[in-house]
Amino acid sequence: MHQLTFTQVHSYADRDAGITVPVVLRCGETVADLVASLDTGASYCLFESAYAAKLGLDLIAGVLTRFRTANGSFEAYGHEVEIDVLGIVGHSLVYFFADPGIRKNVLGRRGWLDRVRVALVDHDRALYLASYNDDPE
Repeated sequence: MHQLTFTQVHSYADRDAGITVPVVLRCGETVADLVASLDTGASYCLFESAYAAKLGLDLIAGVLTRFRTANGSFEAYGHEVEIDVLGIVGHSLVYFFADPGIRKNVLGRRGWLDRVRVALVDHDRALYLASYNDDPE
């Protein structure tokens, strides 16, 4: 039998809205609070461009990247920020959509999922979370 340990448990409200969690992005002393969806199919963390502005970042000074999806493609700019999800904090290269009309915030594999242990019990709408580096003992 396998066993994992977690330091946080989060109840997400509505299955139809996806698995959402509160996120705090920081750049220096500047903070942006938001809600993001957990997306195991997303390669990177992607956020609305308005949050780059709120953090005082020059959006287009970031690393321009073109992302391709099954439905098309879009551009986003990468910036290094601190990301805090339920008290688990780390520095990550995250992307902000170039198109201000895209209203979506996503926690993806690189920059977040690759740094945590996560378990879901969707029936109970419960997300269990711990830093990957937390000592399970």
